[in-house]
Amino acid sequence: MEKADRAGGLIKTIRTDHGLVETAANGLLSSARLEAMCADIGVPLNATRREARKRFIYRDKPKQLPLRVTELFALSGRLAVSAARLRPRQFESIYDWGRRVLGRGATDYLLIPVLAGIYAGDPNLLSASLIFGKSNLSDHLRTTRPAKGRLRGTVSPPEGMQQLIDGLADYLKSAGVEFHFNHDEKASAGDPAVVCLSASDTAKYLSEVAPQLSAGLRNIEMLSLATVTCFYGPDAAKLDGFGCLFPRDQGFRARGVLFNTSIFEGRGPAHAETWIFGGALDAEVVNLGDEAFAELIAAERQRFYRAHDELLEIRITRWPNALPHYSIELEKVLTTLPAPPENVALAGNYLGKIGLAKILERAAVVADQFKAST
Repeated sequence: MEKADRAGGLIKTIRTDHGLVETAANGLLSSARLEAMCADIGVPLNATRREARKRFIYRDKPKQLPLRVTELFALSGRLAVSAARLRPRQFESIYDWGRRVLGRGATDYLLIPVLAGIYAGDPNLLSASLIFGKSNLSDHLRTTRPAKGRLRGTVSPPEGMQQLIDGLADYLKSAGVEFHFNHDEKASAGDPAVVCLSASDTAKYLSEVAPQLSAGLRNIEMLSLATVTCFYGPDAAKLDGFGCLFPRDQGFRARGVLFNTSIFEGRGPAHAETWIFGGALDAEVVNLGDEAFAELIAAERQRFYRAHDELLEIRITRWPNALPHYSIELEKVLTTLPAPPENVALAGNYLGKIGLAKILERAAVVADQFKAST
């Protein structure tokens, strides 16, 4: 049963005359389980290009190492402490943990930009325990750590993430699985179900069969995001690398930019970048119109590259209430979340592990549980 009119959720690849557009994740971290699954369904995986190893953080200009010499010495001294000091405290924010363990410079120009690029949260509210996997979650939310595969780092099918979704759907159909789209009914008591909806939609779906669980899920804050893919001519200003993140004090509204044509082969023929906006500190940005987004990116790109290039095409994707806020409040919700009925299991990005590779591991745990109970 699928709530939407297509499989894949947020993940979708659009092919344009100028290149590929990913509406959500442009890849996922490789793992042994992912590689085995893709081998089963006949979907090849490409590793990132060599130049994508470079990652930048903006501090007056794009830098691979944005810390000053004094900050590096301070960081090395702080890290030469006992492991107990590094462990996050219960309900400690990422900002407080960073200042306590890493110091101001490393917190402001390494830790927070990197985690903002992943979680899009408010560093004063983000849960250090959740993010570092040290929170005391209930056993019914357990998962496994992804085992290393043959490939390293981020991978993607040659034709984009839609190729993975289509490969999975085709494999399941050939095995006799039927897909029912635009399904918006509530769960029925006694019916076995693996619920892979968002936190808010799961709360609605389970409201009658698991009211206490549903009430807990309704307390999970969701964040809104916008991704804007821009295409330019082959001679446009560019920086070879995976992308660049923007600390909040650097004056950019974007959280970061991905250098698409430097990350994977076959993303052109034009030069492509994806600018990422929104999250806890800029929820209203998703309400910008198309022209406003184009003007905003032109201004930020002019400052970033110190050059102006003609825009060939722009594709804007807005995701209201799409990503769970990995906040201290979510930590509190998950440490007290009631277990679902025995015939129901939960899978999703709000259960303490974010990222497709970790969601895949959770799905495998759920599948094993269901197999053992039948």
